[in-house]
Amino acid sequence: MHRPLGRLMAELRLPDWMRTGSAKLGLAIAVLITISTISFYFIENQGAGHGVFESLWWTVVTLTTVGYGDIVPQTTAGKVLGLAVMAGGIGLVSTLTGNLASLLVERKARKRKGLLEVKRSGHVIIFGWNASALGLVRGLRENQLVDRAGLVIVTDLPEERRDEIAYQLDLGDRLSFVAGHISHENVVHRARPEAAALVYILRQDSMSPHESDQQSIYAALTVRGLASKVPIYAEAAQPENRLHLLRAGVTELIDRGEISSGLLAVMGSAPPAWNLIQSMLGLTGKPGLSLRPLTDADKETTWGELVRALRQNDGSQPLALCKTARSLALEDMLDTGSALDQFILELFQSHGRETKLGSQQSQVMVNPPDSQALAGFDGVLVLRAGGGGTDAG
Repeated sequence: MHRPLGRLMAELRLPDWMRTGSAKLGLAIAVLITISTISFYFIENQGAGHGVFESLWWTVVTLTTVGYGDIVPQTTAGKVLGLAVMAGGIGLVSTLTGNLASLLVERKARKRKGLLEVKRSGHVIIFGWNASALGLVRGLRENQLVDRAGLVIVTDLPEERRDEIAYQLDLGDRLSFVAGHISHENVVHRARPEAAALVYILRQDSMSPHESDQQSIYAALTVRGLASKVPIYAEAAQPENRLHLLRAGVTELIDRGEISSGLLAVMGSAPPAWNLIQSMLGLTGKPGLSLRPLTDADKETTWGELVRALRQNDGSQPLALCKTARSLALEDMLDTGSALDQFILELFQSHGRETKLGSQQSQVMVNPPDSQALAGFDGVLVLRAGGGGTDAG
């Protein structure tokens, strides 16, 4: 007994894309072109001597109703075939074109709604949104961190609010949204943190401080599970949650209250301190503070020699030496060239044990002595020459 065609097609387990309407239309057009080409070749080959390619050319031209007229059927059967191809082409090609246009419009709408996985690499991701986020993006643009790879914002804000943010940022195609909760893995996955250059997790002003930190912890754990090495910078709403956020994989943590109180205290004895901070951070112009990586040649010198060299070169003023934050793993501590160390590493991996040992926080040495050797440091924080300035008044 013959099985129904529909059941037979289902048993073939075709890929999902072949079950779509566009795929079926494309298949129908391919079948029509094949049958028409073969038929035209055998019908007209006796009279005009058209080859296979000429038959294919005539079929495509007739199917798309272009009608160049360079090849014309000479027989009645050939003309009937032409009528059939034209009638079928008008319906199939126009329907396929409409379907493809509909797919493009639907994809664009899904992208605008933040429902698609981003196709970026080296991008910056911001999880959450608050009143300080616009200033953060402005600083990222000033430091040229989103010019090439772009920015991805993960938020559960309504579509109208996302459209407003997109208008304010004016990043065009460099901005993408991922709609959803920042602690859900399927949402975080669409932002592609494993391919990102930087990740920021902002406190949620719409939540209580405790709930905000809780969501930030979940987001950090999710990001770290997908991307073990990407730097994560986060805000803490409550001081008692700092340790939890660091344990969740946050690279550096910012506490607004701690920064504000410390700055206010300094301003008591040095009132222009706030003006200095504004200039260094670029709050009133271009950022004056930047990180300059140390070269191998730099690491063979001292702090005093580096200061003199930079001042003579571009007029920038070195402020501090730093060691950047990094994740520590067993691989970093063992010598892979040693048979014993290699055996230890394989033993951990074969038993499914984590080789991650923790993280090393960034370290800064401000205004070190001239004799300080640069070996062991990664970079130097410098104040650019001619940086933005503010009036002390």
